[in-house]
Amino acid sequence: MVELSYRPLRPDDFDPLHAMVCQWSVTRQLGGWPWPADPAFTRSRCTAYNGSHGPGFIWAICVNDRLIGTLGVTGGSVGYMLDPDWHGQGLGTKALRHGISHAFATQDLDVLTATTWHDNAVSRRLLLNHGFQHWRTGYEPAKARKLPVLSYAYRLTRRDWDRLNASAT
Repeated sequence: MVELSYRPLRPDDFDPLHAMVCQWSVTRQLGGWPWPADPAFTRSRCTAYNGSHGPGFIWAICVNDRLIGTLGVTGGSVGYMLDPDWHGQGLGTKALRHGISHAFATQDLDVLTATTWHDNAVSRRLLLNHGFQHWRTGYEPAKARKLPVLSYAYRLTRRDWDRLNASAT
């Protein structure tokens, strides 16, 4: 079993983070990242979260302290990415569970939200498996795709999360 650790992003994460966002399969699913990948933009993300989007955190998801993805909850909104080399091992599930638990334990939140593009079935399944419920469909700007894309918005209440976890024990 792969052990994950979490920590703030830092400047030496540039190489693995930039390699990840240089893959169209990753960046096309992100709302705010440019395509083609811009080294200056990536470098600007290799720093600890400063609260600019409200309370929260953005972590490096690591194996042996090497970044393999990111996970954040800022202003009550959940976002994540995982290097495709690490897909299919349950690591997204493990990281998201940890992040949701941390967000509800450390932030004064009653609801978390997340959004996926219409063509990201894996991410939709991940959210639904963690108790998120679909509540809105619409078009959102996608920087990499350079046009608005059909998206699905989800939300998870603290009450539903607590109930889900109580039934799992």
